[in-house]
Amino acid sequence: MDSEQKNQSNDDIPPSPPENKYIDDLTIQLLLNKTNYAKYLSKTDEQKYEEQQQFVLDCEQYQNPILDMTKHMMRDPLLSYSSEVNDAFNQYARILIRYLEVKERSDEHQKDNGHASSDEEDVLFPSTMNEPPNPLRTKKPVPKKTGRRMTMDHFIPRIKDTDDD
Repeated sequence: MDSEQKNQSNDDIPPSPPENKYIDDLTIQLLLNKTNYAKYLSKTDEQKYEEQQQFVLDCEQYQNPILDMTKHMMRDPLLSYSSEVNDAFNQYARILIRYLEVKERSDEHQKDNGHASSDEEDVLFPSTMNEPPNPLRTKKPVPKKTGRRMTMDHFIPRIKDTDDD
């Protein structure tokens, strides 16, 4: 293979587009929980990790004013802080309402089907705990070995023939 053919075969492989990095980052973010994603960011993207940590600190610092603004906007829908705040609040409220409606339907569905609601105590396999044991799965005692040869008479009682032919 000459050098021109090598260059041509390398040109056949397209470079990785920048959109793949965005998709990869989004996939990682959706697959990991918040704690593991923060660890991942601290190792791979220090700047993004620091921005996220600063956001957490800002949320803690401004928690009370944020809650107060939210309460005021819930009580008075005509109250206006800014168009950006109003739009974000409306979007946030719609998402929460949708979430709560789905959760409510899910809880009703579970109640209708006899499943425990999410508020009750979580128990692994609750339906199997109340069922009687399966007689086919219970172990029967094994006869002791006595040095004698075992026959089927030890396991199945012999039926005596009552016919006097």
